[in-house]
Amino acid sequence: MKLYCEVRTYIHISVSSVDQVPYEEFIRSIPNMTILNLFDVHPMEGRIMMEVNPTIAYAMLDRVMGGIGITHNKADSLTEIETNIISNLFENALGNYKEAWQSIADIDPEMTEFEVNPQFVQMVSPNETVVVISLNTQIGEISGVINLCIPHVVLEPIIPKLSVHYWMQSDRNEAKPEETKLLEKRIMTAQIPVVALLGASELTIEEFLSLEVGDCITLDKSVTDPLTVLVGNKPKFLGQAGRVNRRQAVQILDHDIRGEQDEQ
Repeated sequence: MKLYCEVRTYIHISVSSVDQVPYEEFIRSIPNMTILNLFDVHPMEGRIMMEVNPTIAYAMLDRVMGGIGITHNKADSLTEIETNIISNLFENALGNYKEAWQSIADIDPEMTEFEVNPQFVQMVSPNETVVVISLNTQIGEISGVINLCIPHVVLEPIIPKLSVHYWMQSDRNEAKPEETKLLEKRIMTAQIPVVALLGASELTIEEFLSLEVGDCITLDKSVTDPLTVLVGNKPKFLGQAGRVNRRQAVQILDHDIRGEQDEQ
């Protein structure tokens, strides 16, 4: 992720909740002083708000400035330099947002506004329905919440694509011809272990510890019994040991029924 490249530390983000609430209710639920990033999602209408808990934002700022990731809760007194660094940090991360949406819509996110007081932001009317996605975020020892506020006007054109029926359509699951050829090529060149098993034996711990050079271990197969050929640690064929051009070899005699039963 681009945030990882900027902060140079592991960032763990998980979805905490997804709620549908009036915009006014969302604004009342966030701190009076916080980090607010507003960005357009061309070509769709409307803007999306990313609300970042100051604890998280300042941990990122400290990492970017060469610190260990400590945090300060002073969102109401950001200097101009701090404001530029934090806003650029999240603006550079919008590429991840575009990538996450590419299966639904081709968007071009663009940061348009940075604010610390939610009362100064009027993104939509107070009664407008918005979707709020809360993300639990942890940077080292620091944890906090990032909220994505998406108005209905942004989602309206793509709502049909968000249905379960759309994602379960068979034609969406069909791979493109070029993807199929690439997959086949990679499978054909994949390396898997092939082992001819001569046999097995069971020993007690006492017998194992008393083994010496020159001792013989009796296997559970006769020299005339076919060998079990394992492919990827699973029995697939029956074989016969031999030599080809002075090199040890195994001749495939038949399929191993046990391997076929495992696949059923």
